[in-house]
Amino acid sequence: MEEAELITRLRAQDEAALTELVVSYGGFINQVILHNLPNDFQRDFTEDIANRCFYQVWMHIGQYDADKGTFKNWLSAIVKHQTIDYQRGLKATTKAISLDKVIVPTPPVTEELDYDKLFASLSKTEQQVFMLFYREDYLPEEIAKKMRMRRLTVYKHLSRGRKKLQEEGVFHGYFN
Repeated sequence: MEEAELITRLRAQDEAALTELVVSYGGFINQVILHNLPNDFQRDFTEDIANRCFYQVWMHIGQYDADKGTFKNWLSAIVKHQTIDYQRGLKATTKAISLDKVIVPTPPVTEELDYDKLFASLSKTEQQVFMLFYREDYLPEEIAKKMRMRRLTVYKHLSRGRKKLQEEGVFHGYFN
């Protein structure tokens, strides 16, 4: 089908023309999307972005003016802007997710853990904080009150202790 005929049929809201658009320009649209997405995580949304692009073409084909440029250039501008908008949405979504609230399941433990042995490389204070947090299931606020320290200090001990244990390879698979 000729490009001019496709545009005319799209302007007439012919659904078969939309199918023809997908067949004729789907690969091009995917190339533009992938070119504008920097990582694999974002590239997982290529199909969703492409669908948004087809919708935008369907809704705004009346704005296309052949005197201002080719259809392919107009289409690539739509795809680029839809991709950028989608990236902004993803960025806002990932900013809104608080990792402190995410619960990650831990692998089932088939044998009783030897916490003293597990936490042996930590300082005495870190050991106490880890025992209260991981073994006794105290909240950081409760640990702070019990050990007479600031809550931020509890978080620092947990963070530093995790890092030490991760570097030793002890932490992997037991705690998150």
